[in-house]
Amino acid sequence: MSMHLVDHGGVTDHGTLLWIGDRDSNAYCDAYDFCESHVSQLAYRVDLKSALLRPASAVRTILCCRDNDSAESIELFQTLCRLHGDAKAVLLLGPLCAGARPSPADLFDVPTIHWHQWESFLPGYLRRCGWANPPSGAPQSIAVVASSYANASALLSIASSGPASAIWCRPDQLATLHRFDEIWWDDSATEGESWDRLMDRLVDPPREHVWVSGNITPKSKSAAMEAGVDLVIAKPGDFSLLIDRAAGETGFGQRRAA
Repeated sequence: MSMHLVDHGGVTDHGTLLWIGDRDSNAYCDAYDFCESHVSQLAYRVDLKSALLRPASAVRTILCCRDNDSAESIELFQTLCRLHGDAKAVLLLGPLCAGARPSPADLFDVPTIHWHQWESFLPGYLRRCGWANPPSGAPQSIAVVASSYANASALLSIASSGPASAIWCRPDQLATLHRFDEIWWDDSATEGESWDRLMDRLVDPPREHVWVSGNITPKSKSAAMEAGVDLVIAKPGDFSLLIDRAAGETGFGQRRAA
């Protein structure tokens, strides 16, 4: 499993996240709530025109929600990027953008994140906006479930980077797991299995479940969450959430509006 760690600025950079577009629909509300609680400064603008007419200060990351595959607003977007020359820009693509040609990434010439994979790729961009979180509640034990040690090795490395003890467990050994704080599921262990069947094998369920997969779709993510999975991470992707999770960095200071 390859790891793609995205770090678009130091953790001591307390710039502003500029969120543009929808923040209330099902496609975006979870990502917005995450940003609102994790950055030190957040500026919300309903659209690109508002962002230009009422400029935010100290913008370090621009997140623009795209509801469809329309090429409109490219000039406004480029003007906004020039206005905030030190900022990194990213598009958060809604469901109607799936399979769009040409892709929004090509049209706008910035990275894109699909709405159902925001957990996997967005956190790295927030490091430019005050990701200054004190350690709190680090797990003491993590079991990595994978079909082989080779498949488990990258997750084991992350899991053991904090204070937790970490072990590898094959899917056929699930009944032997006892008193683990978290289980991190590699997709080599979940492929072809139903989540209900996997969960039923656990004699002593842990507090938290994390699923790391290279084939995440809205349907598969929903099925995992309904079965009790707390966090879904795409691979290859940004593993910031896993690294912070292992270190116990889950508490965040009060956000400042901008």
